[in-house]
Amino acid sequence: MLHLLRGSGYRTVEESGTDPTICRGAAGLEVSGRGCEHQIDAIADFQIPPPFSHPQRLLVEAKCFSERTNVGIEVARNAVGVLKDVSEFWITSTAFEAHTNRYHYQYALFSATPYTLAAQRYAFAQDIYLIPLAKSAFMAPAIAAIRSISATDFGATSPNSIPINLSELRTNIRTTLRRGFEEGEGDDAAIMMRLRPMCQQAWRINYSFLAILGGRFPVFLVPSDYSMWVHPPPMMEVRIRWDDSRWYLDSLENRRLFSFDLPEALYEQYAVEGMLTAARALDLKQDMLRNFYAFLTIADQVAVVRFQLDMNWLDSIRQAREERET
Repeated sequence: MLHLLRGSGYRTVEESGTDPTICRGAAGLEVSGRGCEHQIDAIADFQIPPPFSHPQRLLVEAKCFSERTNVGIEVARNAVGVLKDVSEFWITSTAFEAHTNRYHYQYALFSATPYTLAAQRYAFAQDIYLIPLAKSAFMAPAIAAIRSISATDFGATSPNSIPINLSELRTNIRTTLRRGFEEGEGDDAAIMMRLRPMCQQAWRINYSFLAILGGRFPVFLVPSDYSMWVHPPPMMEVRIRWDDSRWYLDSLENRRLFSFDLPEALYEQYAVEGMLTAARALDLKQDMLRNFYAFLTIADQVAVVRFQLDMNWLDSIRQAREERET
C-alpha cells in the first residue's frame, strides 16, 4: 500500500531521521503518542500543505484476512485509540517541539475483505477511513499473490513462530519495490524470491489514485494500465459501471480505466428494505459522483485530475428505465 500511495500525492515516511514523533521498533516504524509508541504498517505525508492545518500525516493499517473473515469493529476501535493517542503527543512536548513537529493525523484501514456494518458505522463516526479492496478487479491479482504466501515460506513450523526479523523484512521489501530485484545469496535472497510474484503485481499496478467522492468519501482507484497516466489530462469525462459485483470507471469509449470498491454504508441511505433500487442507484451517481477529483504524483509533482460524470449517458439510462417501467 505504501508503494501504491507514492503515486497519489503522498511522500512515504520510511526512516525516523530527526523526527521526534517517530522511532524504530522491532517490527518497523512506530509513532509516538501521549501514552506510548504505536507500530504502524505504513506512514505517508501529503505533499500539499493544507491551509489552516498542520501537515497531514496518514497512518495506514493493512489487513489481508482469509476470504471469509470480515474486518470487525475491534480493528476500528484500535485505530481510534491510536489516532487519539498520537494526536495528543504534542501535549507532552515543549512548546517549541509541538510547533515544529505537530501533524494533523489521519487514519486509513485498507482491507482485502469487507468490513462489518458495525465497523463501518463506528469508523465513519470516529473519522477513520475504510478502504475496501475485495471488489476492486485490478487489485485482485495482487491480493491473490499475497495470499499465496504462507508462514512456511519463512521457515516457520507454526504461524506464530516465524524466525525472521520483521523490521528487516519490511525494509527489504520496500527497497525491492523501489529498485527491483538484486542478486543475493542466503536465506534473505530465498525469501525475497518467494515474494517476487507479490512485487511483480505491485509493479504491474505501479500506483493508484485516491479520489474523493462527494467531498467526503475516499475511493482507491486501481488503474488497468498505469502508463496512460504519465501525462494525465486535467479533466476526463467518465462513466461508472457495476459489472459482476464490481465497480469500474470507464472512458466514454467504454475503455476500462480503473476498478474500485465502496463500503456498503456509503449508500445505506439509498437502500429500500435492504436493496439498492435502480432509481436510487442513479441518484447516488448523480448526487455523489457528478464531479470528483484525484491526486497523482508525476515526476515528484502533485497534479489534480477532475473526473466528470457523463450526464448524457446517465440521462439515457434513467430514460430507458422509466420507459421500461411504463
